[in-house]
Amino acid sequence: MSGNKGKPSYIGLIEIADYEGLVGRHGPASAQLLLEEFYQRLQRWARPQDQAKVLKNRRFMVMLDGVHDDAQLQLATAKLIRLFEAPCELMGITAPIKFKGGFCLHEGQDAEQTLLRCRIALRQARKGELAIQIYHHEFQASLDDEPRLVEALERALDRGEFQLYYQPKLHTGYRTVIGAEALLRWHSSDKKVINPVQFIDVAERHDVIRPITWWVMKSAVARLRNWPDNLGISVNVPPCLLLDDEIVTVLSDALAIYSVAPHRLTIEITENLMISDYEHLVLNLHSLHDIGVRISIDDFGTGYSSLAQFRNLPANELKIDKSFVLAMRESEKDMAIVKAVIDLARNFSMRVVAEGVEDQETASLLTDLGADQLQGFLFDKPLPLSDFEKRYVK
Repeated sequence: MSGNKGKPSYIGLIEIADYEGLVGRHGPASAQLLLEEFYQRLQRWARPQDQAKVLKNRRFMVMLDGVHDDAQLQLATAKLIRLFEAPCELMGITAPIKFKGGFCLHEGQDAEQTLLRCRIALRQARKGELAIQIYHHEFQASLDDEPRLVEALERALDRGEFQLYYQPKLHTGYRTVIGAEALLRWHSSDKKVINPVQFIDVAERHDVIRPITWWVMKSAVARLRNWPDNLGISVNVPPCLLLDDEIVTVLSDALAIYSVAPHRLTIEITENLMISDYEHLVLNLHSLHDIGVRISIDDFGTGYSSLAQFRNLPANELKIDKSFVLAMRESEKDMAIVKAVIDLARNFSMRVVAEGVEDQETASLLTDLGADQLQGFLFDKPLPLSDFEKRYVK
């Protein structure tokens, strides 16, 4: 997208929010119709003098002619928000269409640099409640330069800068530690501890996610070799790699090399994944299940998966999303969701893990409702390996 007579103008990247959720709720064909309505509303919002086009990955790019300060942009985006207030009514479907947008002022710098900053702002919008985020320089520390970040991640892997932290999981009735969730942390060369939220989306867009994830899984299996047989470890696997056939070989080899019983390792998948390349996903999950690895559906209740898909998954565990657990004492609706998830798990012979437990009252409620395992700051935060083993590994 070219400049605009040398004058500063805002460039924006706008994407439909939760498209996978739309597919899950309404089916692929209906979701595509909703996506087309999304594009049509954006085209109506863009003025004749603006430059706009549809991009891949369900994104829309626009350069707003003559909009060159935050106040003017806020007026423009207020109109955009109003345009999406009305739900879409299409072929019997009534559904809200939500969006996320990232904007950056283009002041003559390289266009790719501006688009990079739009992507950074868009990532910030995804993490927050606001639909629109405007890029500010504080968003972009050195780690937010995507090409440099990819190189830094590759160096970090070579230098051994990644570590696994462990948050204990407790048996609900006995309150004894029965294992841990392994959580990735990056100890950078400047002595900072970096949470994956700051880099995982970039890693997933590049092949570097594969060696990082293989390292996480192998490290977890190697640690299990040194722990008592009654302790297990769960690890999160990015959606793209659950569709990678190599995952079965990597885990099978690691379990054999370290002589670890497969049932001690749990792979956590997100519920949203169940609607993406479903047949391939189920095939790989069955292969993992066949070698004895346990499968957990993480953040359950937030992904809008259908029961028809859910019933075919070889899952051993449902993990109640912490947003419901945190609110269950104050919200009847959240309490009802927690009860429903536990009942559903019982009917499918699955165990239930409740994360986000931060007070004794909530822990007691979950015990009474029949949750099997508890996890949260009431018991402990994620700990470096040495601290975890000192406290919990006898």
